Amino acid sequence: MKKFLLALLTAVTAAAFFCGAAASVATYSASYDAPAGINAIVVQDNSAAVILQAADIDHIRADYTYTSSYAFESSKLYDFTVAGSTLTVTKTREPNASLIIQSEDTRSCTLTLQVPRQTLANITVSTTNDSITLDGVSASLTTDNGRIEVSNFNGSTLSGTTRNGKITMSGVTSQNVTATIQNSGTLKLENISANVCNAKVQDGSITGSVIGSGSSY
Repeated sequence: MKKFLLALLTAVTAAAFFCGAAASVATYSASYDAPAGINAIVVQDNSAAVILQAADIDHIRADYTYTSSYAFESSKLYDFTVAGSTLTVTKTREPNASLIIQSEDTRSCTLTLQVPRQTLANITVSTTNDSITLDGVSASLTTDNGRIEVSNFNGSTLSGTTRNGKITMSGVTSQNVTATIQNSGTLKLENISANVCNAKVQDGSITGSVIGSGSSY
């Protein structure tokens, strides 16, 4: 009987400990300033929201924040490497990934890249299970199960692909626009001006408006 009570007490104590840990939410952040001369960016991410913004700066700046209900080992989440004129951003670890996270617990990561307002030659972003937001920057975007949002785009080519999710594009001027949802989701295009606009959804809906007459398309 004593042994049983001890085990029960230990379980209750452990539950209280973990509940207490989950109640306290902390945010950790870090930044990176790329050298001048970068004209291409490759982002390889997972389980994080990726935001690309045009800014009045002369170099690329990266900031990431991680919010967690659990203790966090103070070490970097991303590697930033430069080869020639290409910056590669790679998420190298998922903090506390071995913990079983309950639905009420908090764990989120956001990577923000500020890019000089002049268009780079090439930006490729690939992520899983979260969103990609593009504001005034040209890029090729791919996510498995996440959301893609593009606004204020003016460039030669824009493409966005998601397996399951939502794609929203607004205020886009481009020679070629491609938006593809491979399985299920909703695709919304607003004020699109393009020579070629290719929108595909396997199982879902496509709504919105393009600039010009219907005969042009």
